[in-house]
Amino acid sequence: MSGAAAVVEPGVAGGIPRYRAYRGLPLFANGFRPFFLLGAIQAGLAILVWLPIFYGELALASAFAPRDWHVHEMLYGYLPAVITGFLFTAIPNWTGRLPLQGTPLATLVVIWIAGRLAVTFSA
Repeated sequence: MSGAAAVVEPGVAGGIPRYRAYRGLPLFANGFRPFFLLGAIQAGLAILVWLPIFYGELALASAFAPRDWHVHEMLYGYLPAVITGFLFTAIPNWTGRLPLQGTPLATLVVIWIAGRLAVTFSA
């Protein structure tokens, strides 16, 4: 034996490529990055905005009552973002398929953000 260790290329397990070469914005290199980051930011901001709205110190142009808006944003904003981030990471590992990266991932993030804005300014 020559003593040389086998060199395994990053992103390749057993010779099967796990990722495409991606040279764009690092935020869109993996599915969990934008959804975990923006889901956490959205959850924090929703609480910071909701408290003054709930106590009547701030008005929101939403068709929802303050409590209903908060419930909606946690159930249909934060939770789907975190689940999507998890699934976009897990499904490629489970199935061996290549993950979403770049423009398709950015498009889904923009749609998620548009949904949050549409509900927030729905009045």
